[in-house]
Amino acid sequence: MIYSIGEMLIDLMQENGKYIPFPGGAPANVAAHAKLSGANAAFIGKISKDTFGLLLTDTLKSYGIHFPLPLSSKNTTLAVVSHVRGERSFSFYRTNTADLDLDIADIDCIPFKIKDILHLCSLGLVLQGTTRQAHYHAINKCKEKDGIISFDVNLRAGLWDDLSLAKEQVFNIFELSDIIKVNEEELYWLTNSTSVEKGLRQIQTHNQLIICTMGAKGAVTLTTRGNIIHTASISVEQIDSTGAGDSFIATLLASLSKSGLELLEWQDTLLEEALNNAHKVSGQVVSKHGAVPIVLY
Repeated sequence: MIYSIGEMLIDLMQENGKYIPFPGGAPANVAAHAKLSGANAAFIGKISKDTFGLLLTDTLKSYGIHFPLPLSSKNTTLAVVSHVRGERSFSFYRTNTADLDLDIADIDCIPFKIKDILHLCSLGLVLQGTTRQAHYHAINKCKEKDGIISFDVNLRAGLWDDLSLAKEQVFNIFELSDIIKVNEEELYWLTNSTSVEKGLRQIQTHNQLIICTMGAKGAVTLTTRGNIIHTASISVEQIDSTGAGDSFIATLLASLSKSGLELLEWQDTLLEEALNNAHKVSGQVVSKHGAVPIVLY
């Protein structure tokens, strides 16, 4: 089972002068794409009872994604997505919202098992309090069952009051993670390195799989054995890059989950095949609007 913990929200995107709501939130996107890739997936997070929340729960149901937690009476977080000169920017409306209702008691009902994968991102670590505590509690519970921890930095700098605290939290999770995904900008920010390979080696503290995604330039992966793998992205006409990284890591996690192998048993040839498949799925995502479709395709 792939458990994805964190936020599910609404991405508001402009089409023909109007804002259109799309299901979003990196952890939820990962659950959706893991399911599309044939893995069992569940979402651990609080979703609102409001109108947007109904859209989100309907989306999870359409994918057959299990979401075991009760709904929240608080509003759905909104992310207004803007594109300026081909680059995305996000404006968040996230004050006292449903996704921040997650707490330790919610995690205690999750039945983690051996070889389960827990995936998380940094947005759930922004605020001190129950949501951050719940993420750490989930990590500990999954590791107690010898599960795999996957972490995508997915930094949203505007939500942090102090980026030095963001860096501290990210490195705390790095220490606990088995699989790490960063993009090129995040890698240089975290390590002040002069090259991607040096930055990846600087992050690796034990037998971790670390991937740096670089958009059209493909990806560079540092394997658990210390080898470097370069993979190429798929050439497509990019419409919207929202969710591209989520689909990439989800497809990779699904490949590992379906293989039945331990992470350290994943040979480089099989890993490279899984990475290339992840590039294909990511290419499909950037060729349309929205991180995931509202209904299963």
